Amino acid sequence: MIRKLTYIVILATLGFSALPASAFFENTTVSPRARAMGESSVAVHDGAYAAFLNPGDLGKMDGGSIAASYVRPFTLDFTDFFVVGTGIPLSEKWGNVGLGMTHFKVGYQDTSLLKETQLSLAHGFNLYSDYHSRVDFGYALNMYHVELGQSVSGLDPGSDTSFGIDLGFMMTVHKRTRLGFQVKNLNNPSLGLDEEELHRRLVAGISYEPYAGVITTFEFDNELGEDVQYHGGIEMMIVDGFALRAGILTNPNKLTAGFGYTFQGLGVHYGFSTGGGTLDSTHQFGLNFAWGGEAQ
Repeated sequence: MIRKLTYIVILATLGFSALPASAFFENTTVSPRARAMGESSVAVHDGAYAAFLNPGDLGKMDGGSIAASYVRPFTLDFTDFFVVGTGIPLSEKWGNVGLGMTHFKVGYQDTSLLKETQLSLAHGFNLYSDYHSRVDFGYALNMYHVELGQSVSGLDPGSDTSFGIDLGFMMTVHKRTRLGFQVKNLNNPSLGLDEEELHRRLVAGISYEPYAGVITTFEFDNELGEDVQYHGGIEMMIVDGFALRAGILTNPNKLTAGFGYTFQGLGVHYGFSTGGGTLDSTHQFGLNFAWGGEAQ
């Protein structure tokens, strides 16, 4: 109970004292599949979440998909994080579109302390392709909106909105190898009267499918002003429709695992990650539906 109240006091202090906006929109993994694979995502196809993970992934889509997930980071029961995403195929000529929304809230009893909402619109298309390889490019426009709850003294910090731009590439080499690259918040968006910057990140990775039904991946995540994180993961299709996943990442060091089951386009997914220190583990759940192609 004491630890819980301590977390709430810290979050309330961050919000009510108008500290730097870098306390907002932390990098929370949106996909339970990605979480289970060492929180690796930039070079792994996951069309429904491509608007968040790598808009370049939208360049090649076998079909449409829609997904939703829910997580309480580090099992903190005063937080909720919801995600909805979709990938919509248009044409080989005009590319494909991704849409997404995340909503993070912190509350205690009936009091709302913090609400963060992100809306994303992404577009991806093919730049080059031949029999063995292809290069796809994408971009995303993100709207960030934050609302802070009223303090016990009656101070209303208000709300603010900002816009960020992401760029992404996905390169496929000899059909089994993918290279992914994403720049997050390229335009250096900021929030608040002090124009505090939101997180800017550079993510690059590679995935390889040595056999049908097996995916291995490795990536690095370089957030401006922070230590580089390294991520690695694997997915193995045990039987038709059922996959086991595992991974590892650094700074902080975490172990991850999970599974996914897909039947006739409908998928159920679970991802788990350790706390990486004194925090508790995180459990993430998700559903997705795919049409006209393969479900992830």
